[in-house]
Amino acid sequence: QNGPEIYGTIFTIAPSRVKEGTIWTGSDDGLAFLTQDAGKTWSKVTPEGLPEFSRISMIDASWHDSGTAYLAANHYQMDDRQPYIFKTHDYGKSWQKIIDGIPETDFVRVVREDPVRRGLLYAGTEHGIYVSFDDGGHWRSLRLNLPDTQVADLLVHGSDVVIATHGRSFYILDDIGLLREGLGKHSDEPVYLYTPGPMTKNVNEAIFDYQLAKPAAKVSIEILDRSGKVVQSFTGTPEEDKKAAAEQEESGGERRAPHQPPTRNAGLNRTSWNGRYAGPLKFPGMILWGANPDDGPAAVPGEYQVRITADGASQTKSFQVMADPREPGVSAADLEKQFDLALKVRDQVTQANTMVVHIRDIRRVLLEDEKKSGSPSL
Repeated sequence: QNGPEIYGTIFTIAPSRVKEGTIWTGSDDGLAFLTQDAGKTWSKVTPEGLPEFSRISMIDASWHDSGTAYLAANHYQMDDRQPYIFKTHDYGKSWQKIIDGIPETDFVRVVREDPVRRGLLYAGTEHGIYVSFDDGGHWRSLRLNLPDTQVADLLVHGSDVVIATHGRSFYILDDIGLLREGLGKHSDEPVYLYTPGPMTKNVNEAIFDYQLAKPAAKVSIEILDRSGKVVQSFTGTPEEDKKAAAEQEESGGERRAPHQPPTRNAGLNRTSWNGRYAGPLKFPGMILWGANPDDGPAAVPGEYQVRITADGASQTKSFQVMADPREPGVSAADLEKQFDLALKVRDQVTQANTMVVHIRDIRRVLLEDEKKSGSPSL
């Protein structure tokens, strides 16, 4: 009544993304075919080494050349839970099995090639997801915080990997720029800053991924404008970590950027910027309803730079701040005027708060003099 009893059917179809008329197919009884003339003639290209009656669950035609394809199959219904992934670079004349790094009991559902970086592959299995940086030569787990679940299909959309599970909903791994840049390739460098993606105003924060060869005593992140002027900075040290924890506790656990110091761990680290310049001068006990005193003026769209320094080693890379696409009627000139006004307001608030700090300093000095002299101060 519902289809499982139907057998001997085409299970996956993969038209070439490079050459019109080239189409790959795979069936649920383990046969792969290829046409290069839009279906007029077909050639059997089933990989040697694929067990008989396997289910070819996915063929992914390459984004980069017409002769390359990747094939995922499973054989668990024959009590064989081994992974089966094959690749070809010559239109199926020869195939190579590529499963090194995937456990022998974790059978594969889907394989996909990254549309941007040649040789960057993703595989969805019965127990998670894997990534290969060398065209399937070696695989490593990409599960991260994903539960032990079947990944039935996956798609690379822009700079995100989107996966579909069976019974555990959809998941998105956002901003895979660091995977495309070669995660782990720079592990011996004191500090390596991965190329940041663009930030869109009022939509998302700027994300900065960086790798440290060893734990750092101090990490600083600086945001620079087009003229090279520092407009915001964050520092990660043991003291800053304690300060941030205290402020977070004081605010009831609410995250208050930019009070999250950059992490200093060996390996991969991530921090973010909310697109705001430094806020006005603060003083202890300051109450500001309806606003965050750490937030200064919003950055206008354009090119910025981020500079990371870890124990003296430094790297700088550019990134873009994009305009909010939901505000097409707001011109660049309008945003510049808004920014100029906000900057003046911030500086005026700083001036007023500086007076409070000076008054408190004067009061403290007078009270200390009063204690020493034993007589009331003027």
